[in-house]
Amino acid sequence: MKTIKNYLLLIAVILITMASFGQEKLDAKTFAYKTGNPADWPPELDAVVAAPKNHKILLENDKVRVLEVTLLPGEKEPLHHHQWPSTLYIMSASDFIDYDGKGNVILDSRKFPEPPSYPLTIFKNPEAPHQAENLSKTETVKLIRVEMKDGNTDQNVAVVDGLYKAFAVGDIPSVLGAMDAKIVWNEAESNSLANGNPYIGPDAVLNGVFVPLGAMYDGFKLKNIKLHEMSNNQVLATLRYEAKVKATGKNIDAQVAHLWTLKDGKIIAFQQYVDTKKLADVEKK
Repeated sequence: MKTIKNYLLLIAVILITMASFGQEKLDAKTFAYKTGNPADWPPELDAVVAAPKNHKILLENDKVRVLEVTLLPGEKEPLHHHQWPSTLYIMSASDFIDYDGKGNVILDSRKFPEPPSYPLTIFKNPEAPHQAENLSKTETVKLIRVEMKDGNTDQNVAVVDGLYKAFAVGDIPSVLGAMDAKIVWNEAESNSLANGNPYIGPDAVLNGVFVPLGAMYDGFKLKNIKLHEMSNNQVLATLRYEAKVKATGKNIDAQVAHLWTLKDGKIIAFQQYVDTKKLADVEKK
């Protein structure tokens, strides 16, 4: 019975998404506003965590999360965010105001160029912490929100890209800040740093990998970085290491691959692949 229910919900999701292509609607820019990077938004402000009364999960898997959203007349929902792109099927609404995390008005339906006609289907990018207030005294805001988790692929690439850029300028706190508190970090087998595998948590990575690298090498650089989108919330980076070994004075120019795994905008796992013989040769006195 549960399988049949989930199947019917998936059919509904497909129909709602398709409706966005055929239904007359307001320009998406009418509902858009600057949001920022979902990786920076506190997980405790996720919609179903911070505002469970207003956001009921109808279906969730690794592809989508479907929410039934309601906002009673005169109600102002708690501050929350939506980390994934969404298709919204708004069944009923009246005038409302949307506020950002500092209480500034970011959207006021009374200032729309024309009154919306419901039902209404719109697409929205990830929404930073915000809270909506239903100004109507009689009309309940009702909608179905289909959050598309696959849409976080670009977000994952952006997180990894930001990490490499931070590393390039020596901003190690930002590098560590991109990691989940329980990140599992593995150096390539036969790498001299692999003896500590797995490194669990950012502090272990800092003390077990980054600090030794600074002690072993001069001018350690990551060059020719190319990022490749993968399935299952993974990003593959192909690059090269360039540095001079302090103990031997020898230079290293090695081909490398990094496999990053992310969840909710944070890096939860790292696997290094490198020509470990080339590393051993330049480190050997």
